[in-house]
Amino acid sequence: MRFSTHAVVVAIAVTFAVSVVAHEMTVTGTVAAIEAARIQVKTGNEQSGEAPAWYPIDANTQIKRGTKTVKFDEAKITVDERVAVLVEHPDKGPMKTKEIRLAAR
Repeated sequence: MRFSTHAVVVAIAVTFAVSVVAHEMTVTGTVAAIEAARIQVKTGNEQSGEAPAWYPIDANTQIKRGTKTVKFDEAKITVDERVAVLVEHPDKGPMKTKEIRLAAR
């Protein structure tokens, strides 16, 4: 009985520690602007006069067009296109864009 209680406490502590280290969120909206190193997404939640947020793109960012993973140039991302961006906010260090999801063409 004592071992199982300790195992549960450790499992809860590990789960909590992982959730504190990195926070993932999905941002949905339309592409406001696109550059090789970043994407700007308009969500519709911006305050008056506030620019849409930018999200970084790097070599580790996966880009999906429909169900197919494609390279940045192949994706042919366009302004006003619907997009979902999976972003990771680590406890320390810069925000990372893990995945960009676009509709199939």
